[in-house]
Amino acid sequence: MLDILVYLYESFRMAELAPDRDALEKRLFAAGFEEAAITAALDWYGNLAGSATHPALALAHLRHYAPEETERLNTACRNELAWLESAQILDPESREWVISGLMELAGEDIEPDHVRWMTLIVLWRRGLIEHFTHLEDMLLNHEPGRLH
Repeated sequence: MLDILVYLYESFRMAELAPDRDALEKRLFAAGFEEAAITAALDWYGNLAGSATHPALALAHLRHYAPEETERLNTACRNELAWLESAQILDPESREWVISGLMELAGEDIEPDHVRWMTLIVLWRRGLIEHFTHLEDMLLNHEPGRLH
C-alpha cells in the first residue's frame, strides 16, 4: 500500500491534480501494482480526504497504543511519531491517520522511514503542506534529535 501512496505523492505533487479514481486505478495497474493493493490503497486514500475532525482529538495530549499497534509499531516508530508531534509537524488527527495507514501495511516490518513517508502522504492529502519540498527534505533526511 505504501508503494502505491508514494507513487501517487511523487506523481501528483498537488493532490487536487490527481485524476479520478477510475483513471488512477488504470494508471496504477499499468504501473504494475496488484488490483487488491490498488483498491485497498485508494479506499484508504479516499477516506482520508473526506474525514471530519473529531473534537476529542484536540484534548488528547498523550497517545496510548493498543497492543496490536505496539506489536506492529516498534519503539523507533513510536519515537518517530512522538518527535513529529513535538516538532508540531503532526497534529493529533493527522497522527491518527498516519497510524491508521501504517497499520494497513500488511506483511511489512514497519520502520521509521515508513512513518515519515506516511506522514508526508497524510499531510499532503489533507492539504496541510504548504511548502512540501522543505518538509519532505527535513523528514526524509532527518536524524533523530535534529530539527534543522
